[in-house]
Amino acid sequence: MLVPALALAVVAATTAPAGAGDQRVALGGGESVVLPAAWHLARGHGTPLIDPIPRLTAATFPVRFSRQHCVCATPRVADFPRAGAFLFVMEYSALGCRDLRNFPVHTTHTRIGRSAIRPGDCGPSDTRLFREAGRGFQVQIYLGSDAPASARTQIAAILDSWRVG
Repeated sequence: MLVPALALAVVAATTAPAGAGDQRVALGGGESVVLPAAWHLARGHGTPLIDPIPRLTAATFPVRFSRQHCVCATPRVADFPRAGAFLFVMEYSALGCRDLRNFPVHTTHTRIGRSAIRPGDCGPSDTRLFREAGRGFQVQIYLGSDAPASARTQIAAILDSWRVG
């Protein structure tokens, strides 16, 4: 009976929220993440993109999109707060095996140092790629100039919780 109990514990550990008020959120396409309680899912994705497919648009503040987009039609947030953090994840649906090999394997030990965030078209940001379950994803991380270190930690936790069903 130890094996079924152990299996149940593993399922509970991988599906339970990480902290009080945190919630596992289904993103479509079989993907899900644990979103910290203080984070907001954006209404819509703020982009006309259909491929890559927008999967996650979330922030530490209620998001309002600008009418203009960033480079490559990624979303531009209007009135981005100085202490804010914004996360946008897209899935490349038509990657071949050769292209997918250029995407690093998804890890559950994400680190986002302050130096990773650099000036960009839509503000200080970092772009990352990963693959999981034979699928390729691009992550856009935006941080305001006064974003606390905890915002980077929360983004790392969100990315670490990424699951493909």
